[in-house]
Amino acid sequence: MAEGGSEKPTKYPAVPQYGPYTIRDLKPGEKKKWCSCGLSKKQPWCDGSHKKTGFHSVKWKVPDNPEPAYDICGCCSTKNAPFCDGTCRQTDFEKEIKERQATCMKKDEHPDCKKMCTACGWAADF
Repeated sequence: MAEGGSEKPTKYPAVPQYGPYTIRDLKPGEKKKWCSCGLSKKQPWCDGSHKKTGFHSVKWKVPDNPEPAYDICGCCSTKNAPFCDGTCRQTDFEKEIKERQATCMKKDEHPDCKKMCTACGWAADF
């Protein structure tokens, strides 16, 4: 990423939910894998759907003294994975995603995509 963090990502995840998943009752020391691609059917946790997309799960270990609840990112665009940082609550976030998908240079290929278009975040059967 360029200095100052202003560079756009080279690939975009699908957005399963605008807003966090509030997760409760996690066991101390439990190991979790957060879904960074947005394709998992077990949101917000990874189920391996990212294979061949260029995305990877983010490993996280529940602290020894866990909080009563955690806000886990649901838009897959947080800068503080796996925690929600409010990215999807920013003005025009949803509009930006829809515009990116509508103007994607690969949008004609979307119907033939097996999983997703990482150029814009479009996902098949999501």
